[in-house]
Amino acid sequence: MNWNLAQAVFEQSARTPDRLALYADGIELSYGELSVRAARLAGALRARGTGRGSRVGILGSRSLIAVEAVLAVTWAGAAFVPLGVRWPQARLRSVLALARLDALIVDDAGLACLTAPVAAEAGALVVPSSEAARALAPAAAPWVLSLDALDAGAMAQPATLAADDLAYLVFTSGTTGVPKGVLVATASVNAYLDALAPRKAMAPHDRASQFTELTFDPSVGEIFLPWRAGASLHVVPALSHVSPARFIRERKLTVWGSAPAAIAWMRATRSLQPQSLPGLRYSSFGGEPLPLASVRAWQAAAPNSVVDNLYGPTEATVDCAGQRVEPGATPSVTPGRGVLAIGVAHPGTRLRVLGPDLRPVAVGEKGELAIAGKQLTLGYLDAPRLTAERFPLIDGERWYLTGDIAMQDARGDFHHLGRIDNQVKIHGHRVELEDIEAHVRALAGAEQVAAVAWPVEDGVARSIVCFVANAAVAPERIRELLRQELPPHMVPSAIYALEALPRNANGKLNRQALIERMGTHTMAPRIDS
Repeated sequence: MNWNLAQAVFEQSARTPDRLALYADGIELSYGELSVRAARLAGALRARGTGRGSRVGILGSRSLIAVEAVLAVTWAGAAFVPLGVRWPQARLRSVLALARLDALIVDDAGLACLTAPVAAEAGALVVPSSEAARALAPAAAPWVLSLDALDAGAMAQPATLAADDLAYLVFTSGTTGVPKGVLVATASVNAYLDALAPRKAMAPHDRASQFTELTFDPSVGEIFLPWRAGASLHVVPALSHVSPARFIRERKLTVWGSAPAAIAWMRATRSLQPQSLPGLRYSSFGGEPLPLASVRAWQAAAPNSVVDNLYGPTEATVDCAGQRVEPGATPSVTPGRGVLAIGVAHPGTRLRVLGPDLRPVAVGEKGELAIAGKQLTLGYLDAPRLTAERFPLIDGERWYLTGDIAMQDARGDFHHLGRIDNQVKIHGHRVELEDIEAHVRALAGAEQVAAVAWPVEDGVARSIVCFVANAAVAPERIRELLRQELPPHMVPSAIYALEALPRNANGKLNRQALIERMGTHTMAPRIDS
């Protein structure tokens, strides 16, 4: 068996070369055309010694070049390493130093990030145009190659890979401030795609979205699963990112995927109207809790669509559990939280809720969620101690300790109850920030809510402040109502109304940005109220 993810495109190009495979940057490519482009770039990489065992960075943002690069690097047998064009230079250089790349491919957005220090860390460079290549000729890279002037023959078919060969290396935030590199083997990715395929049940006529940044690992499923089915992939342009409803209709999409924040954005722009997305048949959301109010709004807009709430950490290869809600059906909701349960494990994956002794707790009790099965990754780059700590052997089987608080109900559904590292102590009381957010969300009639500990003095949280976007109730009224529902130590000292909550490049809530914003105000901060 060839574990190479590009094998599906190679086979589709032989069977149906004229069928649409990719739409990006206003350009449509058939499977035959996409295969030729990927094979040429793969051949150029291989001609310069980049192949199985190599690492190739991709510095790009939802572009034709970025998606083509993912396929070509995979085709060549190398592992791709997604890099963020919105990352600060310090983080980009830090990740490049850790990744030790053999080559770096950039699109136009990535080219703008290519300072001399970044180029020096890149090894070899592949840039969009000959003009850019000439401008970078003196760069520290051993060679600079232009995509519009590839000078090597095509690689006839994808490289043969083994189960434990590296498919990609993705970096996540580390608790020490140093990014953690997660090593994902080809077998883990294929197990993930095998589990996801029956949930999406794609056919050649399907038209699927690619909405997330490459640095957010759900992009792996967005890209490769449609190609497995002979369907087409449609990259959502930046201009449509905040309100993609028109793009969904214009491209006649049938399959959608994003973080839940996209629903809130679309509601805020009034683009998510009842019956406005009738062509969708499957919609998945993941990366953070999915509010029930968001689900109801999406069901009204896309009445023919399944809503699939997917859960999973990067260390278990994208997502490994989910709750599938059929059109019009009522979902399972986490008690007191107003968000959907994460459901049950994908085939080939097992979930357990563990106590501090790493033994399973009783049904209905809270503990740390642990994951085992085919989708577990190889661990962390150059961090054997951390890998052993987070991937312990329990009763002779390898598990991953997620750091997520969870419980399993009597029906077998799992419920995500927050992060262990989002627990804070206020005046000696342990408080889960997600618990406060759930109450505020319900009282404010809002989806975008965030609670943070502030101020923190000598490592101790003195109080909690909360932020809410598009609230239907005034902040002071929310606090009054909270006093009737929560003990005093859980009532935020202040609630601030914002137009929107800050998000990172992956569309997830950026709590650190809120904390930093508070830190710029030493006295009674006045924030967009």
